[in-house]
Amino acid sequence: MMPFLMMISKSLADLFIVVIAVSFISFSIFKFSWSWLSIIWIRLAIIFSIFSIISASFSVFAETSIGNGIAWIRFPLFAAAVSFWLIKDKEIFYFTLITNFLSLIFIFCLMGVEVIFTDHNSFEWPFRNPLNGPYIHRIGILFFCISFLIVFFKYKYRTQALIFIFISILFSLLSGHRAGSFSFVIIILLLTFWPSFNLKRSLFIISFFFFVISLYFSFNIEKLDRYFFDILNLSNTSLLQYFGQWKTGILVFFENPIIGIGPTNVQNYLSENLIINYDPFKNNEHPHNHYIQAFAETGILGGIVYISMFLNIIINSYKNTKIEKKFIENLITKGIFITSVCIFWPFANNYDLYGQQQNAYLWYVISIILVSHQFYKKS
Repeated sequence: MMPFLMMISKSLADLFIVVIAVSFISFSIFKFSWSWLSIIWIRLAIIFSIFSIISASFSVFAETSIGNGIAWIRFPLFAAAVSFWLIKDKEIFYFTLITNFLSLIFIFCLMGVEVIFTDHNSFEWPFRNPLNGPYIHRIGILFFCISFLIVFFKYKYRTQALIFIFISILFSLLSGHRAGSFSFVIIILLLTFWPSFNLKRSLFIISFFFFVISLYFSFNIEKLDRYFFDILNLSNTSLLQYFGQWKTGILVFFENPIIGIGPTNVQNYLSENLIINYDPFKNNEHPHNHYIQAFAETGILGGIVYISMFLNIIINSYKNTKIEKKFIENLITKGIFITSVCIFWPFANNYDLYGQQQNAYLWYVISIILVSHQFYKKS
């Protein structure tokens, strides 16, 4: 249900997350079942939440900041509930993946119809704001990885995989989501050298990738500025905003290295002119990078814990690829590892760390990763 609920309403999807998180805690209390607390990433998530509350308590906007710090824990609890409580059978896991794939195809169809029959400057269906890019690069990332794996390792259905890759890259570029589109570069780079190096195979994939993007930009020459020239010339307005917001967050951390200034308080302090705004356009925004925000708002220990939580997930995903499995399982475990790298690389998450909508996308994908850990950690 989750991928389709996200299309209908962000509030409905968030309510779904809260209900599952609260139900999971209630079930654990009723059954006195707390074995999931022994999992390292969950402990790190709880510790990070504690650091968030402590830093919020010493901030100027303590009440608001504490509320945001406490509310964040719903996301890891949701992921824990899905991976340890709700999806216990591989059949349900595979059905979940099929549902995700269908939701991705549905979004591609909507985007295609919107391109052909409307004059919208950006995609508005079905989110009513430009969220198609973040959505397809979250829900679709595992399928992008699996498709490249099929082509790289010459498995069956290579033609179908190439067609899917071609369509995915086009819609990725159309969405304008640059950080998400860069995931294709990460996938190709990883598979070029891992799990084995094959020059001939890599040259073919790289040539195909450049063919697709050349075809796209030949029909959308104006997009070259957004994806290339404005970045090289440092003239892109959104990129300059990012630089300013990153600088603001980094300097806030250096000025408050021990406990930070509290969850969501970079934005709150900017609104009250309590800190210097280095955004050239003077927008009162969060740092637009999860890792910078974690350090700025929870201090050095909170930032380290936040990074460690995701590193633990990446390492476990990698370990699972070392176990011999059947064809489908092998594809999924390798795809899961590459997915974890794509969603956790330093510039993958540029929205509010404590926000609602895009955090739902991120933690839903994390829940899928964690389910795979449960199934494939043993041979």
